[in-house]
Order: sequence, then C-alpha cells, then structure tokens
Amino acid sequence: MSTKTNFKRVALVAVAALGIGVLTSVAPANAAASTAVLEINGAAGIAASPSATRGTGTSKGLIGVSAQLALTTSSTATMYSTGAAIVQVSAGTDSNSAATISCVSVTGGTIVGTGGDNANDAGTLVCANNALAVTATPSAAGTNMVLKVYDAATANTATTGGTLVAQLTMTVVTTTSAGTLSASDSFAQAQTTTEVAAAAEVTNSGDVATATRIANGGQGYIGFTLHDVNDVAMPATTVVSCSATGGAVCSFTSATFLGTSSAATYDGDNYDTAYVAQGTANAAIDTVVTISVNGAPWITKSFQLLGDLASIELASGLGGVYGEVSATQDGGINLKAKDSLGRLLTSVATSVSASSYNTSLTGFDAMTTGDSTSVGTQLDFTCSSTKGSGELVVSKTNTAGTKITSNALKLYCVGAAYSYSASLDKASYVPGDIATLTITAKDSAGNPASDISTVGAAAAIAGSNMTAVTALATTDTFTAGVKKYTFIVGSTEGSYAMSVSLTDIDDAVTVPYSIKASSTAVSNADVLKAIVSLIASINKQIAALQKALLKK
Repeated sequence: MSTKTNFKRVALVAVAALGIGVLTSVAPANAAASTAVLEINGAAGIAASPSATRGTGTSKGLIGVSAQLALTTSSTATMYSTGAAIVQVSAGTDSNSAATISCVSVTGGTIVGTGGDNANDAGTLVCANNALAVTATPSAAGTNMVLKVYDAATANTATTGGTLVAQLTMTVVTTTSAGTLSASDSFAQAQTTTEVAAAAEVTNSGDVATATRIANGGQGYIGFTLHDVNDVAMPATTVVSCSATGGAVCSFTSATFLGTSSAATYDGDNYDTAYVAQGTANAAIDTVVTISVNGAPWITKSFQLLGDLASIELASGLGGVYGEVSATQDGGINLKAKDSLGRLLTSVATSVSASSYNTSLTGFDAMTTGDSTSVGTQLDFTCSSTKGSGELVVSKTNTAGTKITSNALKLYCVGAAYSYSASLDKASYVPGDIATLTITAKDSAGNPASDISTVGAAAAIAGSNMTAVTALATTDTFTAGVKKYTFIVGSTEGSYAMSVSLTDIDDAVTVPYSIKASSTAVSNADVLKAIVSLIASINKQIAALQKALLKK
C-alpha cells in the first residue's frame, strides 16, 4: 500500500501529527524556541510533553495530515466540523536556559482543554511557562480555524509581545462531504498486468501505451482510485459497477474469459481493478467501458478486443515482386493477418503452400507477421538462376479450427536492366506545367527489369527549361521495369530535346518536346495563312455576286 494510502487511513480515524519549525532570527545563539506537534492517536510528538495534560484524548476528524510532519509558519490541514485538534507545545528556553513563556491562540474556534497556566475566558488564548497541550474545536464548517504558537515575553501577551514560531490553518468541512465522489481527485487508467500487479494508487487517467489493445482470448485492465471531495478514499459502502458495449463484458474479478458483467463494492482503499473481455469467444470487438459510482456514470475507456484470424493478405512489398535471378529480393512480399474488423494481428505464423515453389522461386522467409499494428510485414523471397515466375499462397488454421488461405501473389525472377526507352507524357507543354518522364527498362529477354536494377552510376537527365522536382540519384531503382521523374516546365518557348543517358545500361536516348505560351498561341505563319484563306473566301463571294447580277 502506498505512503499516501497509509496516511489517509490514519487521517480518517483520528489524524495527524505535525512538528513546528524553529525560528532563530530573534533568539540568542544559546536560546531555543518552543516547538509543537499536532497530536495523532496519542503519539507523543514531543518528548517533554506532559502526559497529565494529554489524558486519553487525541485529535479527531483531521483529514489529509501525515504523522509527525514538521510545521512551519504556513502549515495547512483539513478537518471535519465535529473534530478536535490537540496541539502539544514544548517550553522554549532563554539564553540562560531558563524556560520561557509559550502561548497558543485560536481564531475560528475555541480552546476547550488546556495544560497551560493561564487561559482567557473567551477560550481563544492559553499561555504557560512550561510545556503545554491545547485542545481546540472549530466554530463551524466553512470557517477556517487558525492556531498560532508564540514564544511570549510575558504571560497572556501572545498577540502583542510574542514571536510567532508556527501557524496552522485548518480548513473546516462538514461530515456530509465524506463519501461524495470528487472527479478531480479520482482516476482510472488502462493498464497492463505489470501495473495491476503493483497495485499502486492511480494518480492520473492517462492510459498505459498498448494497454487498450487486447489479444484474442485475453483481458484488459482498468486500475482506478476513488476519492471524495476531501481527497480521502471513498468508503467501503461505495457501489462500483461497469458496463461494456459491442458484446464485451466487464467485471471486477480477473478471469481468462468473462461471461457476464458485474458490480462490486469499493474496498475503501486507494486502488481497485476492473477487467474487460470478449462476451463471445474469438469475437472481434471495439468496446467502450463505462465505470459507474453509486449508479452514476463516472468515466469511460475504449478498448480493441482482437478477434480470431479472419483473413490473410499478400501484396507487393517495398522491395517489389520482380526479383533478380540468383539473388534474394529484400522485402518483396507484404504480409497482413487480420481479424474480422480488419485490425492487424501480430505474431501470426503462416505456412507456405508447396505449389508456391518451382525451379525459379526456391525460397521464402518465415511467413510470420511482425509486431506492427498499422502496416504489413515486409518479407523476402529468393530466385534461382532460372528466369520464371510463380504464385505465392500461405495459410493458417485459426483458433476456431478454420483454415484461412491468402490470395495468390505473383512473383517474378528476371534479369537486370539490359535496355531502356524513355518518353514524356506530352509533346507540348505550357509554361508552369508538370512534365513526367517515364523510363522503361527490360532485361535481355524483354522482361521488365528486376526491382533491384538501378539507373546506374553514369545516369544523367538534361532538358532545357526543365527543373527536376526530385533530382535523379544514381541509386534509383526500377519498379516492374519502370522509373518516373517529374519536372517543372520553364517559360521560354521553343522546341527542345531531353537527353536521357543511362549508359551503364545502354546508349543515351533523346525525347523531343516543345513549349508554347498557351494552348491557343499561334505563330506569324499561322496568322498569314489565315489571312490568305480569308481573302480567297471573300474573292469567291464577290465572284458569285457578280455572276448573279449578270443573270438578271
């Protein structure tokens, strides 16, 4: 149990002991100021405290005060309006080691019992020339009770001639505030089994990473702490219940599989745990768990309860499916295993179908999903020296006994880039256009070049009024024999030729293109041609008109 837990349990039954700091600014070096404690459970906080003045009484109704905590001139605590606080004060000494007078005053309360020599009729001040004990009760809830301890020059002059050595301000609350849930002092946190085993007080509602994603057949954990408005643990009579949506169940008893939701009483401590699991075995569930306190909803937590394996997907991996003969294609296969809600499942070991192997495709990685919950697992395949292709198929029998088979993924074993061609997506561009250059590479047999083929160390691309969006890198590889580059088209009109030089593969090639200011722009020759055509048309109309007039 935490230090805070021990502390609060003591506070509920009777409360706290505090020590008061010593002020030395006004006392001679060989003098000592009075010290004091707020008595807890009869513990003698000051050795010199006279037992006769303590009797059997101890402080009652204090909240949130830890035992034997030293007081300062700005100490604070909280207590119920029905409680009583006992302050023990030791006698101070002067420079001759003679006892000095100590005084205790109270505002917002009344001194009801003393071990002092002098007390006023109003019950607000008591002084003594030796150790004393003062019992004070608060006036009313909502009014602070302030206790001040002085080293006084003369009796009954604490407020005029004494030196303040400690001050304790008690916030006074009603007993009815006990057991009223405080949202700001209560917390719930999705946890792993490690945190649950520690059974430590929960001090925030931030969920532990990965704790809301639960493997098929497992259970989720919600550790929670319930405190009332006085920041004290809720009583053991507090009824806590929980519910879960989507077919999940919630309980306060740990079990591998939980069949129904349930309620429980809070243990009156600072920690408890709720458990969430599938209501039906192997079901894939997205659920929201609601914890209620005394029938009122308090907090919600969302969980992913992963279901049984429902599908296996194979796709082209980051390395590409065109492997090169006599080589291993790194990351050419992307493997995903999913439940019925499409969530990725980790550590799923699948088996490769025997039909996936042939004279070209001779090896595959262990087809097992990794630990990513957002992307597929990249796996390798190996080609022999023989060019060819085949289809990879994997399968896995799930927990329910159903065999789940993947789609067929086409894989190729081809040669390195042997020849290439290049083309632009347009013959003519407007300034500011984006031009796309496509380079297509083939192996010696005319197949798309392997995905590990590069453009080569001598690769270069050049074109007037063309600015590369992403510069060519000599390590750039082809994908299924294709590599694309984009360019921003410049503003100078004219006809040009782009040079594509991949001489490590084959001879350089050129690709013609032109740039015009707009799609409607025409040359002077076009304008002259249009004028000649217009004049010819007018001449024909005049001739036709003359002919018509002569017939009349």
